[in-house]
This record gives sequence, structure tokens and C-alpha cells, in this order.
Amino acid sequence: MNRLALEKIEYIIKKSRRRTISVQISSDCRLIIKAPLFTTTSEVESFLKEKRDWIKKQLERTRAQSQLASSLGILSEKEIRKLKRDAKKIIPQRVEHYAKLSGITYNRIFIRLQKSRWGSCSAEGNLNFNALLALMPLEVLDSVVVHELCHRRHMNHSNAFYDEVLKIFPDYKKWDKWLKQNGVAYQLRVGE
Repeated sequence: MNRLALEKIEYIIKKSRRRTISVQISSDCRLIIKAPLFTTTSEVESFLKEKRDWIKKQLERTRAQSQLASSLGILSEKEIRKLKRDAKKIIPQRVEHYAKLSGITYNRIFIRLQKSRWGSCSAEGNLNFNALLALMPLEVLDSVVVHELCHRRHMNHSNAFYDEVLKIFPDYKKWDKWLKQNGVAYQLRVGE
């Protein structure tokens, strides 16, 4: 465990066969530095000083998310079971609604309780969704559903992809921003 000298922030360095240094902030406000195998501590320190403003902003955001999660409360096993049942009802309904509206087809739907992703779309047309979406405003769920359905036409995040998303769900940016600002708090409610 290292500390960033000026800020007294703990960080962990994970070295691998990668080409660049990156930084991630864990839910307990530790920095996880991913670096190439032969990176020195001074190179990491230099990188962190360069990214100081971004790190500070992200740490504040993570702390705010933790406070929001605490105010909402950790989900019990019983609440998690109910959440999964509810998600398996509502998410397929929303997918079907937007699939018909847009004329987009898909294969299968999978719903899981996930720590980091809200949704994904496979090359085979399978759609994956985080059960936690069922706890959020319906517009947030709809924004993720439309996002993943549009990947059936564009397997990227190009301008054409976002044009398609906005054509189907004009308020997408508003609710995507809400998810970015509040989503981690919902993930933290699951606990360890």
C-alpha cells in the first residue's frame, strides 16, 4: 500500500502487460493504479500529480455516493430476492415496448445483480441488464434499455449510435446523467 505524498491518499499499484498507466477509484475511496510491468513509483507519483484535479473530483463524487447509499440503506437478502423478481417482470416489458417501437430485434434477455455494469449487448443479440435498474426511476431503466437495443444496430458509441438512441428516447442524456451521478450509490446498497 502506497500513499500519494501531497494528498495522503492510499493507492494500490497493479502491474500487468499494458502500455499505459490508468487510475480507478474503489467504492472505499482507494486509488487503484494499473501500470505497465516496469513502471517506477516516481512515474506513478508523477502521473497522479498530473491527474490530481480529476482524482479529487472523483473522490468527492464517490464519498457523496457512499453517503447516498447509507441514507438509502443496504439491501437485505429478502429485499434482493424481491428486487430480482421485480426486475425479471419489468425489464422484459420495457425491452419489448422499445423493441416494438423501434423495430429492433434481440435474442435473449439476462438479468443479474451486477457490481459495475448496467447493461450490455452481445454480438449474438443477447441483452444483459442489472437488476438494480428496477429500483430506479423508470426513465433510467428505459434509457439503459434503449441504449442496449441500439447496440443491435451500432455495436459502438459513434454519433450514429447516439442519434439512434436520441431518436427513440429524446431524454436519454438527462437520465444517463442521473445514472452517472447516482448509480454507484445503488451498487453500494448490495454490500459486500
